Amino acid sequence: MTFQQRLILLVTGLVLLAVAAITAALAWTTQGALSARIESDGRMTAGLLARAATQTRDIPRDVEILLGERLLSEATLTAHLVALAETAKLPPKTISDRLKQIAESGGPDEMWITDNRGRAYLHNLPGADPLFGQDSKAQPRHAAYTGLLNRTPVSLVSDAAVEGGKLMKFAGVAGVDKQRIVQVGADVKRLSEIAKKAGPDGLIDALLASRAVDAAWLLDREGRVVARGAVIGEAGGGPLSTAGTDAAKAAAVAGGDVRVVSDGDSLLALAPIKTGTNGQGAPAVAVVRLPAGEPAMMLRRQLKIGGLLGVVVLGLGVYSSVRFARRQMAPVERLSEAVAAVEAGRFNPFTLNEATERNDEFGRLSRVFRSMALEATAREETLDSQLLMRSAELETKSEKLSAAEHLIEEEQRAARDVQTSLLPRQLPAGRDSQYFAALAPAHMVSGDFYDVIELDERTVLLVMVGVSGGGVPAAFLMLMVRGAIRELARPGVSPAALLAGANERLGSESPFDGFATAFVAVYDRVTGSLRHAAAGLPGACLIMADGAVTALIEAGGPALGVRKTAPYAEAVTVLNQDDTLFLCTDGVLHTTDAQRAPFAAERLGVVLQQGRVLSARDRAEMVLRAVEAHAGPDGVSGDLLCLVLRRLLPVAAEGETLA
Repeated sequence: MTFQQRLILLVTGLVLLAVAAITAALAWTTQGALSARIESDGRMTAGLLARAATQTRDIPRDVEILLGERLLSEATLTAHLVALAETAKLPPKTISDRLKQIAESGGPDEMWITDNRGRAYLHNLPGADPLFGQDSKAQPRHAAYTGLLNRTPVSLVSDAAVEGGKLMKFAGVAGVDKQRIVQVGADVKRLSEIAKKAGPDGLIDALLASRAVDAAWLLDREGRVVARGAVIGEAGGGPLSTAGTDAAKAAAVAGGDVRVVSDGDSLLALAPIKTGTNGQGAPAVAVVRLPAGEPAMMLRRQLKIGGLLGVVVLGLGVYSSVRFARRQMAPVERLSEAVAAVEAGRFNPFTLNEATERNDEFGRLSRVFRSMALEATAREETLDSQLLMRSAELETKSEKLSAAEHLIEEEQRAARDVQTSLLPRQLPAGRDSQYFAALAPAHMVSGDFYDVIELDERTVLLVMVGVSGGGVPAAFLMLMVRGAIRELARPGVSPAALLAGANERLGSESPFDGFATAFVAVYDRVTGSLRHAAAGLPGACLIMADGAVTALIEAGGPALGVRKTAPYAEAVTVLNQDDTLFLCTDGVLHTTDAQRAPFAAERLGVVLQQGRVLSARDRAEMVLRAVEAHAGPDGVSGDLLCLVLRRLLPVAAEGETLA
């Protein structure tokens, strides 16, 4: 991804992040504000409904008292009016007509005046004269004033009665001039409707009409609807739920302030009502249910608006980012092209004119780069010319070096051929014994060597030498040791004398700081006797005919060239039929694997035990393969040399043959 693309993504990402953060914050605050407003409206509405229920509880009683007092006053005035009319000797019909006029002029709706027997002979309504207390069907109200003619006026206030589609309320007094009943009545149906509208039912209707609430109830302490429960719309959810009823009961018992509880997708505002002393069956709690889905709807609306704004802002941001990035990245692109041109060797400084004219960081960078590119171009031309000269000189020296290496290889090859020619070309052969030697040098010229010399018809001298180091110095030391041993080798000379002579020669004449390990043995072919001595060379083993492997008795002294006039001891070992003598240099035992673990004498013994009756050649090759496998892919780093002698015929048979 290029820097320009990263810049565009960064700018647009920051813009989107800002839009998303602002939208989320606005939506969150809006939802919180709406939820708080709904809860506040619920508390206010429930409290208003509770206060209305408290206030309207006493209104009907107060209205009834006021209406009763008015009717009593009108009944008293009517009693005096009738008394005056009868004193004036007006006929009953005239008095009834005058009562009718009074009723039509705004007086009582009904007026009934009886005689002392209870017959209402004066009244403003047409019809027969009813008899109070006897003719119940003709009476203007049920259970009239039978036996109540002498009671006080207040006691004569009656309940409202329904008469002919009217809601009537009556009051009566005794006559002022004689025993009679004077009763007046008023139609209170309209007054009841006004009280109803001014009470909780009217307030509930007003609340529902305003669509501010879903439903409202007035419940008693038992959770029963005592005023009215109303639900609007299908979204209102029906009547009050069981959980809401239980919450209303708890609020009625607990009292206190208005509380708000959650009821599904709605909120319930519960306002306790003071029921007073006669609160049995009276409203105890006002319940208002408000829709609680508006904040979620507003949140979704805000998120949609934020999403649309985000898309618009994203488009504008991408457009602005691309324009800005192209303008800002133009010098960088020119610099990139100039870098490629410098690498290709075709830099043109005029391609950076537009970039160098800028006064910002890119302009300064372009000017510095152009100066550096011109210097680098000039320096490159100088280096190219010098490189041509150095290449010519190097080619000449390479040719000389190649010739020198070829000469060294030829000399090393000649030295190796000379060293190889010094080794025995053919080992002794016979029916009594079997010989085999194998040399695997690590360098072109090796310091290890072996020798098998027939001293006479009966004895054979076995020599194995390992020289420290490698290359030409090791080969020179090998020649000195070989020359000293061959010079002293003759019948009757012991292995210890041969090692002492070679040690004296190496210590006094060698120009190199080196040493050699050696094993020298005189083998009697007739008796199988092996007289041997070693100069610091381990690894001499005797493999019995039954496969058992034992190390030869250690006899000898220090390595050759370490200490002059060092004494060397000898030991004698007898080889029986099918016994094998195995000799090897340090390179076999010191070969290491990838974990730097040496081959060691223990592994050598295990390998030698793998074959009971093997030829000398097979025995040597088996050991060399085991050493190479142990070294692994890294290969063997030192010289490998093995010398094997196997006894074939028994001593007696060989003696007879020689005789």
